[in-house]
Amino acid sequence: MKKKTILFFLLCLGAGSIFAQTLPEGMVKLLPDGVTAVIDGQERMTQLKNLVVAGEKSKGYKAFFAANDGTHGEELWVTDGTAAGTFMVKDINPGAGSSNVSYLARFNDKVVFAANDGENGEELWISDGTEVGTYMVKNIHLIGSSSPLAFKQVNETQFVFAAMDLDSELYGNQKWLWVSDGTEDGTEMIYECKMMYPGQDFNTYNDHLCRVGRKVFFKADDLESTMGGELWVTDGTREGTQLIMDINLEAGAQPGQTRDSAIDQMLNFYNERLFFKAWQPDYGNEPWASDGTPEGTYMIFDSDPTADPNGIGRGGSVFATGGPFNGKIYFRGYTPETNYELAFTNTDKGDFGIIDINKHEPTNERPSWPDPGVVFDGVLMFCANSGGNVPAGESHFGGELHYTDGETVTLQYDLAPGTMNTWARELTVASGSLYFWNSSNQVPEHKEKLMRLDSKDGIPVPVTNLNPDGDKVKTLRNLGGDILFITSDDSQLYRYHYRKEGYDPAKDADDLDLEYRTRAEISGVITPKISNKLTVYPNPTNDVFKFDVDEEVISVKILDITGRIVKSENLFTNSVNVSTLCEGIYTVVINTVKNQYVSSLIVK
Repeated sequence: MKKKTILFFLLCLGAGSIFAQTLPEGMVKLLPDGVTAVIDGQERMTQLKNLVVAGEKSKGYKAFFAANDGTHGEELWVTDGTAAGTFMVKDINPGAGSSNVSYLARFNDKVVFAANDGENGEELWISDGTEVGTYMVKNIHLIGSSSPLAFKQVNETQFVFAAMDLDSELYGNQKWLWVSDGTEDGTEMIYECKMMYPGQDFNTYNDHLCRVGRKVFFKADDLESTMGGELWVTDGTREGTQLIMDINLEAGAQPGQTRDSAIDQMLNFYNERLFFKAWQPDYGNEPWASDGTPEGTYMIFDSDPTADPNGIGRGGSVFATGGPFNGKIYFRGYTPETNYELAFTNTDKGDFGIIDINKHEPTNERPSWPDPGVVFDGVLMFCANSGGNVPAGESHFGGELHYTDGETVTLQYDLAPGTMNTWARELTVASGSLYFWNSSNQVPEHKEKLMRLDSKDGIPVPVTNLNPDGDKVKTLRNLGGDILFITSDDSQLYRYHYRKEGYDPAKDADDLDLEYRTRAEISGVITPKISNKLTVYPNPTNDVFKFDVDEEVISVKILDITGRIVKSENLFTNSVNVSTLCEGIYTVVINTVKNQYVSSLIVK
């Protein structure tokens, strides 16, 4: 072969290699050469090394993560979705040492996390994405590390977390419950309970604690470890922190002890209730709900009433929660008649249903194993197996995208022909399009690539083509309407900007801000709980009325006779002006941090 021919051949190989790495339109590689992202790459939203989006609609959004540039060690980085806006925030542990940024969590437009500056041990830090706005909040453990974790925003100005100080260390290195507003003076221990994070069960795609309205539910034990991990709740105050219920009363290993109830799969149901899974010996794992009170905490349904030979309830199982959608929580549930299928509940006691997707007569013993769902294009989209590994000739499909309108389940598209599987992972909606990646290698051209779907009846299309052996796409996040993701083989971070044909800025725009209102408050119609009577005066009035409540007031709402909110205020005084209201009879609803008070009001 002549030298020119060899040279041309080598140039073609080089051009082909370059072409293979060409990014699609709208995609940007964010990290500078030599920098690797330190992100776990799990499918779960909570991980030790996380990629966290923080911000507000009015200010925009940024994503925070740990990365290593080979010079400064592992430190905190931030990106606004551009290469120029991707940089190390601060060298927290100066020099080549790593600060070990861990458990990143959103706090409005900031992030909170654990980090080690090389002098104070692993302590609580906060960052707004600038060097000056990144600092240690408080040195909680004065001679060691407090090792904070389990950060969760509880209200508009505070977050709770677990940490160890000198006192809690004496109880066997326990972590107790703390609250912070991001300042040293506003950071304090609020309750001496043994925080269980993640707890006995940690197989969840969501989180190991959950905010519902302005309360956070979490798993904890008492100081003497007498109950195991049980359900607790806090509003960020000592008075508002309590054990809700010792669900599993089965005798423990030591006298006076009871066993863990294996709480997991927590999900916020419209800021009204907590949905979760719990275990009892008589019932096994079943779906539960709680409003934060003992009387409002109950098993929703016994979906598998059978027991094993030892008399222990087998339980219906609760896994892969998704939604809520159309007033219901959807999850992977079990009944003896259907096996593992798509279950649902409105969280009321006794409300339970299940859709048998993978029907295989005569016994229906085959499960569909539905994975977590996401609301998209007016339906709940999820992945399930509607008939893989069935005899030849039968019309069934393997693991594929499906969707439900709440009544029936429809195969979205047979992306892996026949009974082969695609198993769509990390379903994430951004700007009216659905993104996911495939874990199955049965269709090599789709293996671990970023996929996009523009409507529920469309055809999924591959977005990336970075590696013929699979793109190793993981950790999908919505960054203000764009998709962020990492490639786990080279620890690189990418952003993809795309707007589908017919994109509607009003309908398809993403609202990533935190929501504290219930669905009734959002719709403007609520049914007040008449539990705490209140006196308002003067009554009747045509101008102003007053009230006396010896608690911190969050809001005052005035409802007309149809239940519609006609006036809503966040008050700092006990005086409300109603001079703009028409004559009539109204209901006054006053919400405090702990209670709700209701009174009638006549406007004349």
